[in-house]
Amino acid sequence: MKSFEDAKAACAKAQDPFYLDAFMIEAWLGDVVLEAATEYAEKKNAKNRAMQCGQGWRGFLKVFGHAQDEEFPQVLQSLYRFTEFQDVQSLMLLKAIFPMSVEHECFGDFLGPKSIGVVTKPKEIISLMRRSVERWCEWLDSQIHFNIHEIWHLAPVMLDPDPEKRELAALGVNQRAFGHLSDFSKSWWQWHHDEASERFKDSPKWKMVGKAMAAQETKIWNYPDLDNVVILLWPLVKRHNWTYRDLKAVVSRVLPAPHPYLLEREQDLAAYCTNVLGLQKHGCPPGKSSPDGRPTGYEVAERICQREEPPLSS
Repeated sequence: MKSFEDAKAACAKAQDPFYLDAFMIEAWLGDVVLEAATEYAEKKNAKNRAMQCGQGWRGFLKVFGHAQDEEFPQVLQSLYRFTEFQDVQSLMLLKAIFPMSVEHECFGDFLGPKSIGVVTKPKEIISLMRRSVERWCEWLDSQIHFNIHEIWHLAPVMLDPDPEKRELAALGVNQRAFGHLSDFSKSWWQWHHDEASERFKDSPKWKMVGKAMAAQETKIWNYPDLDNVVILLWPLVKRHNWTYRDLKAVVSRVLPAPHPYLLEREQDLAAYCTNVLGLQKHGCPPGKSSPDGRPTGYEVAERICQREEPPLSS
């Protein structure tokens, strides 16, 4: 669906309102990804970036914040249905469900089997749905953050300071990998390429497509495993107000050996989070470290890291 009119036509043809929701979900996810990419592309100093600061939830509210209580179950149903499709955005949303489901199993929070029979009043059910979607968005932010962080190192050509060049670079990188794309992605690429070639036909920026196709530049990436775990677990850091000592203890337990020197002192890890990963604990009151290195949420972290799937590359 390339436009709002396409979405309405699909709804009318199938007699199914889902396709309009799906169009809006695509727009929402696209905006969140673009916002994260902009932070990396336009702010070269990581400590100036605002990562995992509620972007997913704010974007969701812009699109679906108008939904009344009686409409919200339909929105939630559309979100779950969207994850059943075989494309990058659907997979991204699907991957963010897993850590939230682990939280439910460990603590009974958010939607899941343990909430059946406990929450019975309509207002409570809707409130639980909204809290669950907000948490889903926080885990989505962590997935998107690592995706962009990975691109920053492996395909930096895609993070040009110029947003139009970023768009064209994405076309070039995907063209280089065209043979490995799904049929859906190939169809999307063809449409986007044709539309962009017309839009940029008189612009020197169009050369960015070819440049990105041939680009081999990468950035040195010293600690990909550490970056993956810390970025992935940041929603737990924020929710349970982990100290950096807590984070160091948890990461040391779940990270495959050998551990980098950054896990020797909590001060080094704190500086790394800010100066390399763009993660800061703004607004969090001083926390109290767990004496046994197993802060609240440790079980969730352990299970997530044991079953974490490889991150998306683009």
